Amino acid sequence: MKYLCFLAVLISCINTANSQEKFLSEEDFQRISDPDIFIGNHKAKVMMLGVFHFANPGLDSYKVKYELDIFSKKRQTEIKNLLKKIEEFKPTKILFEGNRVVNDSAYNVIYKRYLKDESVIANRIDERYQLGFRMAKRMGHKKIYASDARADWFGAELDWDNYDDVAYLKSKKQYEKSIRYEKQYDLINEYDDYIKTVSTLTDYFIAMNDPKASLKSHQQYLTGTILEGAGDNYVGADAVGKWYRRNLRVFSNTYDLTDFSKEERILMIYGAGHIWQLRQFFMDSPDYEYVEVNDYLKK
Repeated sequence: MKYLCFLAVLISCINTANSQEKFLSEEDFQRISDPDIFIGNHKAKVMMLGVFHFANPGLDSYKVKYELDIFSKKRQTEIKNLLKKIEEFKPTKILFEGNRVVNDSAYNVIYKRYLKDESVIANRIDERYQLGFRMAKRMGHKKIYASDARADWFGAELDWDNYDDVAYLKSKKQYEKSIRYEKQYDLINEYDDYIKTVSTLTDYFIAMNDPKASLKSHQQYLTGTILEGAGDNYVGADAVGKWYRRNLRVFSNTYDLTDFSKEERILMIYGAGHIWQLRQFFMDSPDYEYVEVNDYLKK
């Protein structure tokens, strides 16, 4: 509504100006107000590979129950096949889920050692090494890019040592609404955890990177977490805001690292939970063309 009011005032001003001198033709105004005007000015493409964490730190609400030996001969062969498919994207930069400010230099020290001696990552289980380092070397890159960022808590100040979220939700009569989908998500999370042990990595990532799966994961924030503290301290909304804040920082890092003077092709390797928000940011930006990773994994 505010935008429409602004346009009405602007057009009125233009008409007034036109009565005195030629300011801007209606055709020119329509052209510069077109939301697509910037799209296509740059050629940067970005593709995200959403993954499960090979070395799961156990920070999510769901705790991993089914382990996968990423160093087995079978899985190492699958990694090679996976990287071969993604290589067709011809990425010019590899960005991954590591803190840019704190860890980027340290990762690049290890990467330079890896370029000379592949055994450097032989026992490093993390996907940053097993996928990110290996892909960068395949493409002949001289460095890799940690592009994640912390989003420190900026919401409600509570006595967290004594805070009982269940008791709080019940006291506000929000508990039943907040757990409506809990059992479904528990089943989904456990099934996803199990299925990775019986699928190839490529097939598993195809399922994980389907936009519908990304949306389903994202919806968990908007059906449970978001409710806590509504009408009071908004602790749930602030928690979701913290997640958005982190992903916006990742987007800003990507924007900063993109060289728009040439045709960049950015490959981002991140936990699958990041995909929906980051995908939306890139699709909304006039400076990027978002490429679905499954267009390559399914070949």
